[in-house]
Amino acid sequence: MMPRHKRVPRRRPPRGATWRLPGRTVTTLTVVATAARARRVSDAVGRLPAMGYNTWNDLRCSDVSEAKVLEVADRLDRLGLLAAGYRYVNVDDCWHEAAVDADGALVPNATAFPHGLRHVARALRTKGFKFGLYADRGYRTCAFRAGSRGREVQHAAQFAAWEVDYLKYDSCFSPNFRRRGALDDYARMRDALNATGRDMLFSLCGWSAWYAPYGRDLGHSWRVSADADEWANVYQAVRTTQQLAKYARAGGFNDPDMLLGSAPEAAASLTPRQSRAQFALWAVATAPLLLGSAVALTDWDVETYANAEVIAVNQDALALQGVVVAETCPAFAPRDNWWCSPWSMPADVVQDWRRGLGRIAGVAVALAVVLRRRALRFALLALAVAALLYSRVLAAYRPAVDACTQVWAKPLHDGVGVDPTDAGAALGSPVAIVAVNFDPAEDRTVSCDARCLATAAGLSRCARGPDASGDDEVSLVVGRILTRPGDDDAAAGSSDDDDPVAARWRRCVAAFEADPAAFAEATTRVEAYRVRDLHAHAERDLAAGQDLAVQLRADGDAAAFTVRPLRPLETNALAGA
Repeated sequence: MMPRHKRVPRRRPPRGATWRLPGRTVTTLTVVATAARARRVSDAVGRLPAMGYNTWNDLRCSDVSEAKVLEVADRLDRLGLLAAGYRYVNVDDCWHEAAVDADGALVPNATAFPHGLRHVARALRTKGFKFGLYADRGYRTCAFRAGSRGREVQHAAQFAAWEVDYLKYDSCFSPNFRRRGALDDYARMRDALNATGRDMLFSLCGWSAWYAPYGRDLGHSWRVSADADEWANVYQAVRTTQQLAKYARAGGFNDPDMLLGSAPEAAASLTPRQSRAQFALWAVATAPLLLGSAVALTDWDVETYANAEVIAVNQDALALQGVVVAETCPAFAPRDNWWCSPWSMPADVVQDWRRGLGRIAGVAVALAVVLRRRALRFALLALAVAALLYSRVLAAYRPAVDACTQVWAKPLHDGVGVDPTDAGAALGSPVAIVAVNFDPAEDRTVSCDARCLATAAGLSRCARGPDASGDDEVSLVVGRILTRPGDDDAAAGSSDDDDPVAARWRRCVAAFEADPAAFAEATTRVEAYRVRDLHAHAERDLAAGQDLAVQLRADGDAAAFTVRPLRPLETNALAGA
């Protein structure tokens, strides 16, 4: 049943205009899109970010087969990655034929999967894994295989019959470019999956930040950026995700795309430092951890992805996304990505297109030289110019990396990073901190100074709620910041009645964003910290006023820590009042 809403005037505002409803400001899209909120995906899966492997960045369409998938599973097991938590083995595009059968059903490639997909699912399950599959809300997948548009119920029943545990649902070749249509497409497949009675993790792959406010009601994760298939796109994904922390919570997460290993043999890869930086950032952003390389996984990658302490940050029981507490990066506005936009094309696809366009231009010019008909020569030269101009457009819209640094902080459950032999009960709540240097050219010292550390500690206490005595002075500070003039919209937020931890975190983030300086000064006063380096697996203490500083190399280097105040936090509730 559709939720009821207060009647609005007959004269509707233009699309994108705002309504003032009791307690909040919403756009017309918000009112329309409540249709997507009528039902939710299964709560039996997806409480924490998914961990596993996906074939796309490893294989593309070249070798997606039953034999290769089972080989990958065996390799992940041998390397200890199954034991580390990577349970999903997801088959991406190219597993099926270009057309549905006479009844409209999807047809697996009989050569690549001779025993059928249910056989693959059961073989993976006997090894301890879960089976994931790929489909598309359009008429075609991104690799021109059959899509699921108009056949959602039928295809969802097929996925259930094949014992699929995870469905990635892409957005290529859909006629619904408008947001309302895209949300409706995803709602149809969500409802079809629910109707099967099988618990499947539903991963939306729409590539844009505007999915975040609606994502939790549609799926367990939602892509917020273009394919992260090169370092520049990783940077774009990080800058987009940092703006969406309030939408991620247990059961639903922002998805900045899959992890890239450092093996150059893979279809897409990063440098070793960049791959480790990406992993640390995905951990603190509470993003799904889907390995993009297994066939050619390097020793460096195994050490990176098997790091139990970094995994613990990602899989922390609070399930809150971290926020940026210090940065030198410029303002960033996420782009709308759609399946044919030049800036969202995978890097290898852009290269192929530019080579093809160059050949078209060359052939057109050669023919124009030898042909005598003036009209035909003019048309060929116009074609050559158009091909070269579009090639320049593809190059001009490629993503870029800013010369800047960031420090992220994420509140953690008390059990993370606690030595049971230590007097941990006397310590404050832990927080994960990741420092990263994006600068393409210069090494930099990235520091989390006293204010930065106080902010991180304050966010951790704010997220965790009242202390044991029942006092909740941090809430008084947060409320005071949020109710200052001009902060009404931030205070309103969105309803999280089903999750008080998430509701509290939204208010904490809103208070921090509304006035970072007041938040840092008003919420905490800490004398010292204990810091654990999650890559070096070593601990040290910071004295009062001492910075957490780390030297990071140029072009994608990061360091990850857990930080615990050495004494219980004191709330300075009157500061900044």
